[in-house]
Amino acid sequence: MKEESKKKDIWFILLFVIIVSVCLIYLFQSSYAKYRRGVSGNVEGDIASWNIKVNGEDIMNKKTLTTTITPTFPEDLYHNEGVIAPGVEGYYTISIDASNVDVPFTVTIRSEVADNSSVSDLKTETFEYNPTSNDMVPVEDRREYVADTGIVQQIPKNKASSVFRIYVVWDDETGTMDNSQDTDVGIDNSSKALMKVTLHFEQIK
Repeated sequence: MKEESKKKDIWFILLFVIIVSVCLIYLFQSSYAKYRRGVSGNVEGDIASWNIKVNGEDIMNKKTLTTTITPTFPEDLYHNEGVIAPGVEGYYTISIDASNVDVPFTVTIRSEVADNSSVSDLKTETFEYNPTSNDMVPVEDRREYVADTGIVQQIPKNKASSVFRIYVVWDDETGTMDNSQDTDVGIDNSSKALMKVTLHFEQIK
């Protein structure tokens, strides 16, 4: 009886070992299969490019750009080209190249007289978006510039050229410069009319 009991115990142990081994092998194979599926299931995606150029200059993925610009003052009936005088109107151009930008975005442009400008009475009044002519167009054909909000314009993705022509005028009527200061600036050949321009770029969600 004891020998038979020992044989049963041995068979039971062997059977138990076999069952446990089979279970371990199954679990190992199942885990390995899952691990392999995890490795082969990697998802790859391209990161959107945000490479904006302003007036031909790469802004190195900055979201905000501040620069100082000298406006152009065209010749008219009373003034030579480049001459600044009370009441004279000029303009400067901001060109945005978004050909390497893969997402649409909003640009906000703020235009104000620079601290180091010889003419402190420069005022931004109007602008054009993508002008169709190289000539200055009549005031009634331009958009009004609002100082509180600036120029806000959506730019489509991969758009090669968005041009803003921004008009500034020497505001002699409501400006702070007196006649003596106007004269001093007018006779000083080193006088410059300078604008501080801030551009802010924000991706459209």
